Amino acid sequence: MQKNVMAKIGMIVGFLIILSILLACIGGVISERERFKEKVASDISKTWGKAQVIELPKLIYEQKEKSAFQTASKGKKYAVETKDEGTVTKYLYADSIDTNVDVKGEFKQKSIYKIPVYTAKIKQKGEFKNKNLKNTKAVLSFKVSDRKGFINKPKVRFNNKELADCSSYQCNIYIKDEAVIPYEIEYELRGTEELSFVAGGTFHQTHLKTNWTEAEFTGDFSPVEHINSKEGYTVFWSVPEAASALPLNGIEEYEENAKYTMNFINTVDNYRMTERCVKYGFLFIALTFLAFFIYEITNKTNKHIHPFQYSLIGVSMLVFYLLLLSMSEFINFGVSYLLASVMTIALISFYTYFVLTKKEDKKFPLAVAGILALIYLYLYITVNLEELSLLAGSLGLFITIIIVMYATRNVEWYKEENKS
Repeated sequence: MQKNVMAKIGMIVGFLIILSILLACIGGVISERERFKEKVASDISKTWGKAQVIELPKLIYEQKEKSAFQTASKGKKYAVETKDEGTVTKYLYADSIDTNVDVKGEFKQKSIYKIPVYTAKIKQKGEFKNKNLKNTKAVLSFKVSDRKGFINKPKVRFNNKELADCSSYQCNIYIKDEAVIPYEIEYELRGTEELSFVAGGTFHQTHLKTNWTEAEFTGDFSPVEHINSKEGYTVFWSVPEAASALPLNGIEEYEENAKYTMNFINTVDNYRMTERCVKYGFLFIALTFLAFFIYEITNKTNKHIHPFQYSLIGVSMLVFYLLLLSMSEFINFGVSYLLASVMTIALISFYTYFVLTKKEDKKFPLAVAGILALIYLYLYITVNLEELSLLAGSLGLFITIIIVMYATRNVEWYKEENKS
């Protein structure tokens, strides 16, 4: 008996190794489907507009730089002269930025994939503080990361005058000697999945309202406040000057490393959830095999399960993940999980009843159905817990060990076979 038990354990371990390799292949299928979705998102963004980054309004101008040096001649004192070093491009960023954004999110479908896109109505106003510009030609720039997203020509008011000489996100302007120059910019912009704002200036705030109910706010600055309702989000950011860190010399262009972002996400991503289920696949196949193994060594009828039958049970549990993946691309993940688990439980339970027990034992097939139902219910709860998944998994394993100890309490592992 001891030899038979050890041989069966070795066989089960071998099957588990093979099935774990097949599980890794299923993980590869999930990654491939994710890449297809990313390609669809890329194709949509090429025509609709990519993830948009709203940069800081700035004045771009050229200024001649001169350097001073000392000269001296015989019998004369040192004199200071200047030398023209050429023209340097400089930047003057808006000192005050107040932005109101009304975002309408929606899904754009291509093939079987739905990609979140948005249309944003942006109204921005503020002012530039002019210290040394006088009678200077400049360019007012309000750049976005993907200008294909512009729906119409932006409306721009600079120094209380509407500007007509604008191309894309730039307008030609002329500065006399104004100390404070107000501006207003208004336009509509389309983008995909993300909308970001670069922060800067002594006064920088953004009011955003959207109909999107599944949003995530990331980046270098968290919202000061946000309200979530059935109609969507209302969000407010306020970034102080000390946090924005604009360049002081006006020569360096500001790097886009200080920004805040609204992500248009789907909280239940079927690929991410299926991938998390696969990570627990080895454990739950092992638990199922353990249930059948305990049945073998504890049943009084001495019925044995053939290795081929173990392999069929293992493969049917692998198919569960393919069913889950394929159905979740068309319907809700929770519904897909329910259908796939019911189909798998029914298949294994009926196989146990009609093939393994030959209709002679109803208790064990029912026990198998109950065990599998608990396993799949536990798996669904675990993958949805996210942060608490490790704790739930550890407690589940501990309870499983208790059950196995109880079920095998009467097994005499070293009992020898009766000699004739």
